[in-house]
Amino acid sequence: MKNGRRYVTLLCIVSAVAACTTKSDDSIATSSVTSGIRQVDDYGNHLPFDTRHDRRWSSGNDGTKYEPCTTLDDDGLAALNVEPLSAADAAGSNGQTLRGCKWRYTSTDTGDRWNLSQFVGNSPGLDFAKTRRSGGINEWLPDETIAGRQVGVHIYTTGDQCDTYVQSGGASVITMVTHYGQNQPPISEVCDRALGFTRATIGKMPV
Repeated sequence: MKNGRRYVTLLCIVSAVAACTTKSDDSIATSSVTSGIRQVDDYGNHLPFDTRHDRRWSSGNDGTKYEPCTTLDDDGLAALNVEPLSAADAAGSNGQTLRGCKWRYTSTDTGDRWNLSQFVGNSPGLDFAKTRRSGGINEWLPDETIAGRQVGVHIYTTGDQCDTYVQSGGASVITMVTHYGQNQPPISEVCDRALGFTRATIGKMPV
């Protein structure tokens, strides 16, 4: 056993430039699956997870270079009561139009759950979105102006979801907040969270 420890110590010294870590079978498997798949945004920033989707970037979401997953660092997310480690790919399968991230808000004493997502997808503009998402439980509130830009505000009349729309190049940036729980808060509270995240990120969205 002592010889084994001495060998590991020597190996660490010889490999001083690299960290001496032991990979689990799961991490090795994930690394193998994601090898060769793009893991960085257009500015070279690494995604907060390893995506397995080789078509995460596609002709359906190339209208903007904006990448929701890399816009705010951990401190920026925590300042909005968003759990940085909860970051996950917004797309549930490969080749989807939407590209972005989903997170959880910090847990509350009431046991209610708040989810946040922000994603991009090519779109000709807010007017088109309003026409496409109309009727039924869809309702558009008056537009907001944030940092001099027009922001659409959409809700479900069920009262549990609010999302904002910002045009960035040839794509939309949608910020969506959903509440799950017994005691439904006012829709204004749900929208406050969506607008708050929009305010924190809109300066990074190319016009």
